[in-house]
Amino acid sequence: MFLNLPISLRAAAFATAVCAVAPLHADPVAEMASFSVFKNVDVNKLAAGKPMIQRGATMGFARGLAIEACYVVRKPVARTRELHLQWEPSRHPEMKVYLHTDLSAKPAPDEFKKLASAPSNSSVKSFAAATQKLGSGSSDLQLSAAEAKSFGKDGGASGGALPGPAAAFWSNVLFQRASAFLSGGMGKLPPYETAKETIRPADEVARLLKETPKIRGQFSALLEATPILGAKSSLPASPYWELFDVEGQGAVSLGALYVKPAGDAVQIVDAQYYSSGGYYVYLSLFQMWPVKAGGQDATLVWRGDLLSSGNLAELHGMERMGSSAAMMRVTQKAIDLFQKDAAEAK
Repeated sequence: MFLNLPISLRAAAFATAVCAVAPLHADPVAEMASFSVFKNVDVNKLAAGKPMIQRGATMGFARGLAIEACYVVRKPVARTRELHLQWEPSRHPEMKVYLHTDLSAKPAPDEFKKLASAPSNSSVKSFAAATQKLGSGSSDLQLSAAEAKSFGKDGGASGGALPGPAAAFWSNVLFQRASAFLSGGMGKLPPYETAKETIRPADEVARLLKETPKIRGQFSALLEATPILGAKSSLPASPYWELFDVEGQGAVSLGALYVKPAGDAVQIVDAQYYSSGGYYVYLSLFQMWPVKAGGQDATLVWRGDLLSSGNLAELHGMERMGSSAAMMRVTQKAIDLFQKDAAEAK
């Protein structure tokens, strides 16, 4: 998610962690250096300290932003992969993800019914108010023109902060977009349309990857096996939807995760291909390599976040650096929380 623009390891765990860390295969650090901003990683220090997070490639794409991170998880690769796929930010209130629901490979309309019981807070109420404005054509929500016109003030009852018509409207939007993506790829998604411009999600993804060619090359086999770059996926999808906060206003989003082995490493992509606010598309890419930490199996993780957002288009200089810093802070928070959960998991 766009980090609102959408606990490191305990000291007790360090006591047995200062032994040398040796890679199990060729050289994961060298491989990471070949496509990332991390050129001189000391895996021993990384295993015993905080994640490394840096701004990624500087883009000529005004709406684009890249952040990279690397860290060590004290679990084997298979378990680390499983924990990443299972981890939900909605379990941590500080992440401000209010609802998270996994979807089936072929979603049904009732898989979005939790929207009717959205929590009653100021963020969700603001989202409801913005939805009500669709009837007057003055809303800044990210939709196609046809979707915006389909909003009606009549609808079912709702016991949450979203009135019945709003919950019914967003359930339908999410269902239609999820079905389009999972069956036909990014190119089948409706555009984001305003009076000023038309934004196509497939074009945003293509531009982000063009601006980061080394990352594109590293993950090409994974990306081309998914609807992100292809019409259909040859890999199983783990789709989901969320309701979260973007700078004080609620937003809904759609995403899907895909996993592919890469030798004795593993690659994952979390593609958030629709959001009603905050960003247009958001790709989180992971590569996980087996290493030894303190004589035990562990995992070196690289993470890259590629974001396209209309909020970035007018930012330059210090303002753009501020957006990068904000994105890095929330990425740091998410990784810290994940590492804490992973350390406590069996």
